[in-house]
Amino acid sequence: MKLFTAFLAFGALLFTVSFTSAAEKVDLFNGKNLDGWYKFIRNRGKDADPNNVFSVQNGMIRVSGEEWGCITTEKSFENYKITVEFKWGEKTWGNRKDKARDSGLLIHSFGKDGGFGGIWMLSVEANIVEGGIGDFWIVGGKNDGVSGTCKCTVRPDGKIYDPVNGKPITITKNSEGFFGWTKRDPNFKDVLNFRGKNDLDRPDGWNTLSVAAKGDTMEVFHNGEKVNEIFGLKQTSGKIQLQSEGAEIFFRKITLEPLD
Repeated sequence: MKLFTAFLAFGALLFTVSFTSAAEKVDLFNGKNLDGWYKFIRNRGKDADPNNVFSVQNGMIRVSGEEWGCITTEKSFENYKITVEFKWGEKTWGNRKDKARDSGLLIHSFGKDGGFGGIWMLSVEANIVEGGIGDFWIVGGKNDGVSGTCKCTVRPDGKIYDPVNGKPITITKNSEGFFGWTKRDPNFKDVLNFRGKNDLDRPDGWNTLSVAAKGDTMEVFHNGEKVNEIFGLKQTSGKIQLQSEGAEIFFRKITLEPLD
């Protein structure tokens, strides 16, 4: 693992920006605690988590979903493949109580904590949501350094990844919508336990989500099947975040592999 550190001085202040390239496979979760990560909860801030939204239980990270926030890696990474193994819990909360269970894997995260909506850093998201695992979202606003392009077919329900017949479309802000995974059900409903006819999600067992982030591209795989691909990313390195977004979810494995 190579660590490059740049120091930028502004008056009396000193800022450190770290970029790490994975030179070998890295386990980002040790099965015991959240070493290497920190918590950020909306309206609470960094490492203020009185309700244990994020905890480690029985060798798993439990995200309760009770409050919106994230855990964030202390280090930044580039040119890697990240794989997470997850399963859904039973609890849902607030305005998502009766909605599709939701979380997300945010990569290339940069800027200040809570920079988007007071919750997450600016980033790009491989969504983890019932019916939409592998959807791509911009976690940011126009002209703030985040954007991506996808070869899509436009349907009434959204822009759907279509590597054969699609046309390139660019999204620069969250409000412009998302790039749906390639077999996303056109009859998707944002309801608890939604499953489309082609969904790959195992609702009662463990699932894998992988993102291969190399240069300005991002390929997304769900349970071994490629479901999305983005290119032309403005942001090509950064921290990694896992979301709490109104639904209980467990993670048992988070690994990072280098991409040359």
